[in-house]
Amino acid sequence: MYFTKEEFQKKYSDYQIPNDWEIEAVCEMILSQVGLSLRQEWDAQTVPDAIKKASMEQMRFMYDHDIPFVDSKKIKAGSMDADLNSDYSTLALRYLANGGYLYRGTPLMSNMSLNMMWGDN
Repeated sequence: MYFTKEEFQKKYSDYQIPNDWEIEAVCEMILSQVGLSLRQEWDAQTVPDAIKKASMEQMRFMYDHDIPFVDSKKIKAGSMDADLNSDYSTLALRYLANGGYLYRGTPLMSNMSLNMMWGDN
C-alpha cells in the first residue's frame, strides 16, 4: 500500500477513512498506469511522492464519484444493468506524468517494455 489511512485522512479530512483493501485496489490501479520499466516494490515509506499523491487522489476520486470497487465489467440490480468502465482521475494521471512515471507521448512499447537480455549478452 502506497499510503496509510492516517495520511489519507490528513490530506482529505472530508472523506471517510478507507479500508485496507480499498487502499490496495487504488494503488494497483495507479501501478497499472506506470510503465513496466519504472515499476518497483514500494510501500508507504518508499513510494515516490508522485505515485503516493496519485494513489490518494484516485481514492478521493472514487469516493467522490461513487465508483464501486467491483471485479466485474457488468453490474446488475433487479431489472437494471450497466457496463462499467474503470475511471481514473485526470489529476492522478497528471501527478504520474509530471513525476516522470507516465509517458503518453511515446509508443506503447517504449512505455511498457522491459529490458530483456537475449542470448549471451
